[in-house]
Amino acid sequence: MNWLTQLDPSGQVYLIIIAIALGAFVGLRREIEMQEKGIPGFVGFRTMPLVVLLGCVSTFFPLFPWMPLVTLSAVIGFLIIAYYNGVFQLQFLGLTSELSTLLMFMVGVMVGYGFIPQAIVITVFIAIFSGFKHQLHNFAGTISPAEWSGALQLLIISAIVLPILPRTAIDPWGALVPYNIWLVVIFISAIGFSGYFLNKYFGQKKSILLTSVLGSFVSSTVVTTGLAIASRKDTDDSSHDLFASGISIAIITMLARVTFVMIALTPTEHLVQVVSIPAGMFVAACLVGAYWYWKSRDELQSVGSSQSIEQVSEPKISSPFEIIPALQFAALFIVVLLGVQLGQQYFGSYGAIITTFFSAFADVDAAIVSVLEVLKNGNIEIGLVTTVVTVALVVNTMVKALYVWLLSRKKRLSLNILAVTSFVSLAGIATYLFV
Repeated sequence: MNWLTQLDPSGQVYLIIIAIALGAFVGLRREIEMQEKGIPGFVGFRTMPLVVLLGCVSTFFPLFPWMPLVTLSAVIGFLIIAYYNGVFQLQFLGLTSELSTLLMFMVGVMVGYGFIPQAIVITVFIAIFSGFKHQLHNFAGTISPAEWSGALQLLIISAIVLPILPRTAIDPWGALVPYNIWLVVIFISAIGFSGYFLNKYFGQKKSILLTSVLGSFVSSTVVTTGLAIASRKDTDDSSHDLFASGISIAIITMLARVTFVMIALTPTEHLVQVVSIPAGMFVAACLVGAYWYWKSRDELQSVGSSQSIEQVSEPKISSPFEIIPALQFAALFIVVLLGVQLGQQYFGSYGAIITTFFSAFADVDAAIVSVLEVLKNGNIEIGLVTTVVTVALVVNTMVKALYVWLLSRKKRLSLNILAVTSFVSLAGIATYLFV
C-alpha cells in the first residue's frame, strides 16, 4: 500500500504526524525554559513528542482495546518515579510537569481516536499554562477575594442555575421564558464582568479618556455623572474640552456595547433594520467625539493626567459580579418584558413605547433586550421594535445631558453636552425614519 494514502485524515500516518507535532509544540516550550534557567527536567523537546506518540499508537490495535489503559498505567508509574526524584532529590515542589505530561499522553490517545480538534484545544491550554506560568502567578496575585467570589457567582448562575430553568413560557401571555431571561442576564453580566477587569488593569492609566472608554463598559451613566461632578473643581473651565471629550467617548462606548448586544440577540432576518439605528448613532457620536478630542489635545498634556479626576470618574465597583445587581437587572428585564407585551396587547404600540421610555432612564440594556426577546418569540411587529429601540437609545442618550446639567452646575458644559446628545439622538431618529 502506498504510504501516501495514509496521509488521509483517517489514516494512521496522518494521526502520527499530528501527535508528534502537538507533543513537540509543548515540549519545545519546556525545553526553552529549562535551558534558559539551567535547570534539569524529565520532559522536554524529545520526550514530550514520544509521550504523545505513545498515547496515539496505543489506539492502533483494535484486537487489544485495553492497550491505552495499560500504557497509561506505565506512564503513571514513570511519572510517580519522576515526581519522587524531583521532590526528594532535586527539591522541586509541584505537580505541573507531571500533570502536563499525563494530559499530553491523553492528547495522544484522543488523536488516535480521531478527536483532533479537542486534542488541539487541550494542547493550547497546556502550552499557555506552561509558557506563561509566571504571568499567571502574577495575575493571581492581583485578584482579590471579592473578585474571585464574583467570578464564582457568575459561574454558579451560568453552569448551575441556567440548565435547570424551564425553557417554556410560564405566563399566560407567553412572554416569560425563564431560561431565555436568565441567559440574557448572564450575557449582560458577562459584558460587565469583562469590562470590570478591563477597567481594573487599564483604567488606572493617567488618562481621563481611557477611563471614559473602559469605565463605560461597566456603566456609561456612572462615567458621565462622575465627570459631571468632577467638573465642579474646574473653576476656570480650563478642562472644559477634556470633560466634553470624556462624556462624548462614554456615549460612543455605550452605543458600541449596545450595538454588539443587538447583533448577538437580533434575528438574522431583521438584523440590518434593527442594528442600523444604534450604528447610525454610533457614527454620529464618533464625529462629535473626534471634534472634542481634537479640541482637548492641549488639555490632555496639562491636566488630562489628573489622578483626582480619574478617581472621581471611575465606577466604584468592588467586585466584577454581584448577585444582587444581577437579580435587579433580571427584575427590571421582566418588568419591561411584561410591560412591552401587555402594553402592546392592551394599549397598542403606545403602551410598549411608554414602558420603554421610562425604563430607559434607568437602563438601556433592559429596554432593548426585552423588546428583542419579544421579537424572537414572534409576538411583536418589526416596525414597533425599531420604534422602541429608537426611543430607548434616544432617551438614554438625552438623559445624560440632564445629569450633566444637574450635577456639573456649569452652563457651558451643559449646553455643549446637550448639543452632543441632541446631534447623536437626531442621527438615530433620522436612521429610524429613512432606513
